[in-house]
Amino acid sequence: MYKARFVTERLLIREYHKRRDLDDFLSVVRQPEVYATTYGIPRHYSRLYGKWWMKAIHDNRVHHSAYEYGVFLRDSGRYIGNVGLINIDGNHHHADISYYMDNAVTGRGFATEAAQEMLRYGFLCLGFHKINGVCMSVNGASRRVMEKIGMHYEGTLREDLYKDGVYYDLDRLSILRDEYYTICKVEN
Repeated sequence: MYKARFVTERLLIREYHKRRDLDDFLSVVRQPEVYATTYGIPRHYSRLYGKWWMKAIHDNRVHHSAYEYGVFLRDSGRYIGNVGLINIDGNHHHADISYYMDNAVTGRGFATEAAQEMLRYGFLCLGFHKINGVCMSVNGASRRVMEKIGMHYEGTLREDLYKDGVYYDLDRLSILRDEYYTICKVEN
């Protein structure tokens, strides 16, 4: 069976190995900073939930409803985060980009590098027309990643997320295939 792998200048982006990657994965998703800046990661991430999630991302890939991958440093093989295309809508040819990084490596451009690779994959390999991105409005770093990869601000979903007793605004950005092709000088 084909195993997806993407290689960038500094990163290896690949499918998770259920047993080998679980502990490294849990060490990142359990970081308070990762929880505080994302809207889809539970506060208390148990080992059992981690095993379920790894099976779910495999099943999602098989059913073409989402493609999520582990992000590893090429030089050391160290796990540093996750990137993917989720909420795939085949009828309308779009998906949402998703990512998070280990707090120890933030600010070094790894999220941008991984997200750029997912845009390439989504537009050139999967044939999407549009890729969306959503982040908590208080997460300026995530919004900057989306802007760096060419996404445009569409609007703010006011108090759309309820987390820990507080309502948060979500910013929505997107990029169309033609915009991506223009940025990357790719021919249709």
